[in-house]
Amino acid sequence: MASNVLVRDIMSKDVKTVRNDTTVKEVIALMTKFDKDAILVEQSGKPTGIITVKDLLVRAIEFGAPLSTIIARMVYTNPLVTIDENATVEEAAKLMKEWRIKHLPIVDKNGCLLGMVNDRDIVYAVPSMMSTMEEFCRTK
Repeated sequence: MASNVLVRDIMSKDVKTVRNDTTVKEVIALMTKFDKDAILVEQSGKPTGIITVKDLLVRAIEFGAPLSTIIARMVYTNPLVTIDENATVEEAAKLMKEWRIKHLPIVDKNGCLLGMVNDRDIVYAVPSMMSTMEEFCRTK
């Protein structure tokens, strides 16, 4: 049953992060280099926002300025939805569906970043969650 699997057991620990003042050009280079479709923005070890490919396509281009002059905090999604490391995969899927997000940062009790799960991680780790995630995808 999905409720027995914790997000900390399936999370990716290889989360790439940038600072609030990192340029969008640098964010894109990092995403390309590490083949990531989301980058977390953090300050003092705590996530403050997330930049996805969609954010870059919609928000960064909207500025109409050189990408080297646009900084992360100008395009990131905030407030950031996170989940505690001891939450179940089922709780994560419900939260992702509720907020209509595909990436969910995992934090400890102090709010410090530990990892991240995405919609694919959940389906691969717990195939019984596929119908929940399919429903989530249809509501987009």
